[in-house]
Amino acid sequence: MLERRSPDAGSQSALLALEDGIRRIRDARAVMAFAAEHLARHLGADRVCYAEMDKAGRRFALQVEHTSGRLPPLTGQQRLDAFGQDVGDSMRRGDPLSCSDTLAQPGLNREQQRTYRDSGIRAYISVPLVRDGDFKAILAVHHAEVRVWTPVEQQLVQDVGDRTWAAVLRTRVAVELRRSEARFRQLFESIDQGFCIIDIAFDADGHANDYRFIEVNAAFARHTGLTDVVGRSMREVAVDLEADWYEPYGDVARTGQPRRFETQALGLGGRWFEVYAFPLEGIGHQVGVLFSDISERRRISDAVRESQVQLSAVIEHVPVGIGLFDTEGRYLMTNPRLQELVGDVLPSHDPRSRWRAYDVEGRLLSPEEYPNSRALRGETVPPTVDFHSYLDGRERWIVFGAVPLWRDGKVIGGILVAQDITERRRVESALRESEWRLSTLIQGIPQLVWRSSDRGRWTWASPQWEQFTGQGQDAAIGLGWLEAIHPEDREATLEAWAQAGEAEVMAVEHRVRHAGSGDHVWHSTRSRPLRDPQGRIVEWLGTTTDIQQFKALQARQRELLEQQAEQNRRKDEFLAILAHELRNPLAPLRTTLELLVEAGDAPFARSLTRMQRQVDHMVRLVEDLLEVSRITRGTIELRREQLDLNEVLNVAIDTSRPWIEQAGHALDIALAPPPCCQVDGDPVRLAQVFSNLLNNAAKFTHAPGRIALASVAEGDRVRVTVTDDGVGMPPERIGGIFNLFAQIRQEKQHMLSGLGIGLTLVRSIVELHGGRVTAHSDGIGRGSRFEVELPLIPIKAPGDEDMVDPRMDAPGRHRVMVVDDNRDAADAIAEYLEFAGQEVAVAYDGESALARFPGFAPAMVLMDLGMPGLSGFETAARMRALRVEAPLILVALSGWTHEDDKRRSREAGFDVHLAKPVEVATLRRVMAEYLGTA
Repeated sequence: MLERRSPDAGSQSALLALEDGIRRIRDARAVMAFAAEHLARHLGADRVCYAEMDKAGRRFALQVEHTSGRLPPLTGQQRLDAFGQDVGDSMRRGDPLSCSDTLAQPGLNREQQRTYRDSGIRAYISVPLVRDGDFKAILAVHHAEVRVWTPVEQQLVQDVGDRTWAAVLRTRVAVELRRSEARFRQLFESIDQGFCIIDIAFDADGHANDYRFIEVNAAFARHTGLTDVVGRSMREVAVDLEADWYEPYGDVARTGQPRRFETQALGLGGRWFEVYAFPLEGIGHQVGVLFSDISERRRISDAVRESQVQLSAVIEHVPVGIGLFDTEGRYLMTNPRLQELVGDVLPSHDPRSRWRAYDVEGRLLSPEEYPNSRALRGETVPPTVDFHSYLDGRERWIVFGAVPLWRDGKVIGGILVAQDITERRRVESALRESEWRLSTLIQGIPQLVWRSSDRGRWTWASPQWEQFTGQGQDAAIGLGWLEAIHPEDREATLEAWAQAGEAEVMAVEHRVRHAGSGDHVWHSTRSRPLRDPQGRIVEWLGTTTDIQQFKALQARQRELLEQQAEQNRRKDEFLAILAHELRNPLAPLRTTLELLVEAGDAPFARSLTRMQRQVDHMVRLVEDLLEVSRITRGTIELRREQLDLNEVLNVAIDTSRPWIEQAGHALDIALAPPPCCQVDGDPVRLAQVFSNLLNNAAKFTHAPGRIALASVAEGDRVRVTVTDDGVGMPPERIGGIFNLFAQIRQEKQHMLSGLGIGLTLVRSIVELHGGRVTAHSDGIGRGSRFEVELPLIPIKAPGDEDMVDPRMDAPGRHRVMVVDDNRDAADAIAEYLEFAGQEVAVAYDGESALARFPGFAPAMVLMDLGMPGLSGFETAARMRALRVEAPLILVALSGWTHEDDKRRSREAGFDVHLAKPVEVATLRRVMAEYLGTA
């Protein structure tokens, strides 16, 4: 046993160095390794090692070993008593032990001596390391040679062992503490519930009025929606939080008793929380709070309660009877509808036996087979059992169903459902009767009736089909019925079915084979779909009707129409020939009358005037016949141009004025002020329209009468009205007044009449112009009114197209080139243009025109299209290429005036297309529109 001595200076220095070294080490094994190396170096020992003991103190396991290399290493576990009984006893008592020469150590047996020889230990110091009275480890210093250990060395080893072991224990405690903290932190952060440690603040009266967050886990923000709260008070992070939240935590801090509660935080968005608060003992007023956001759970709970309330309300008011019954057949709960239907007793337990139950096949059931009885035996019975009762003069049908209620594998009752089907039974009965009547009707009608699925696949055919075609029901099903259709008609029939879905109807005419004669007879087949409540097509119902006689009538009608058309054609030809033949003798007759009038033969002056008037009337009748012939044959052609309708009206007035004045009538004129009435039309034909209307007004008005002509623009149309106070028309005859040869004859009428052609010409010409004409009259003797409406052309704004060429010599004077291979036509137009004050250049072919074009620099070119050599189209294209910057107006002159001709000239670059021969008025209008001439 070693005595404890105070360390000398060298030992003290070694201990200080040891403590300084191990202070920075955080690992227990590293502490022991540092101490072993330090002590071995200081003592010059061959080995210093640490070994930990088992719980019995009998065996040790080497932990750290520092050697000089002169001793073999110690491995595995060793028995302590193998080094001597005294060694083991001393160590277990906690007494240090040293030996200078193990070969001279008394009390060792041979085995123990061999242990020392094998380990190479000749001298040693062994110090037991004891903690709380328990032998935990050994610090051993070994030397390979005999060594007398000084008391200072022995004390140093003991001091190193004590201090080293204390450091080892501290290190192990710190490591375990860190591990414990890590496990706690992992648990703290991994729990799904929110957790926080709070420090409660109290006011002067001892009431909790706030708390500060000391620590929070990761789930805290998810449950509260609050972030960055550590070190801050609740009143900082949630200003609107209710005061009721502080006092419960204050109670926990004051009383030291945990508390569990549920409450809502309106200041945190109305969230609901389940809270468990507990005190943290010995840490002031700190409280641990474990909580969960149960807002969704509360919402679900509230929804379930609301759903239960709604379900109860539904059960209470649903038109289906619902009841809960026990195993004895007693009702535990019924809704009002079930009470109304069956009363307080199950049908199987009703002593009055007023019920008769039938299954789906109509079989009468006994009470043991009723749905409630079967449910108590564990069966689920759908609502397919119909109950019939007749009580107090009232018949009722009710369908029942039932399901069992189970608990622990046993039936404890059931749920009964019942619905009144009295009305359904009545409807079904009526439907069966209706189907019977329909079947009887189908069998009695001559039509062939059938039913089909989609695409014409028949599912049923009436007996009439088999009677007519000889094709049986089985043969007609699907597409078999097509065999009875004429081969040439089958494709059209299938096409009609293909389009039936879109058209909502299938309709086709085809020939069906007659079984008796073998002939194919014309039939009309029609079908419409039947739909379910969702609008889906369930099937098609159709009929096939014999139309052979109708087809014969159609053929006869076509034959009659062709005959009538041929007669009309011959009539038109006759009228045309008649008109032409009548003009031949009228021409010299008219000329002769004019000569006689000019000769001034006084005795016959009045007779000549009368004859001249009748001849003029005859000429008009012939002209009307010619016009009718042209219109009915479709040969009339309009020579359209843009014109002022007021000018046309003035022409018509000038034409009709002699007739009006001769008849002794007054003419009132009210034309729309210019510019307003630009139309696209044939000026001659339009003048003919209004002249006819004015002439009719003069003809059918008693002298002295009053005739009015007015025009007014309304939006994109112009309306011209001709009104008179003449004989009028019956309202019922107005609709046919525009028909060919239509006349309204009146008794005692002595006025001039005609052939009934004029108004037909008026309507035809107006409609060819895209307009319409209507007649109005309040009756006989109350005058007439005719209205003509025509579409207007938009009026061009000043400056839109009237670009003035800077080359014109003076205001109103422009350079105009005329190009036409017809020299007379070109010279005539040039003479008029020069007369109108324009500077004119004339060319008789395209090459000459192009040669003069650059030097003359015209503002407008009037050019024929059909010139030989270089055509007008090619010449125009080259002129456009030469004149890129300055404006150039190209006017096409052509005898071809169809729309295709006008389109082609526009595409070639022409601005205007005029029909040849060009009238002076038309030329004047174009010059004014495009060049601004007066």
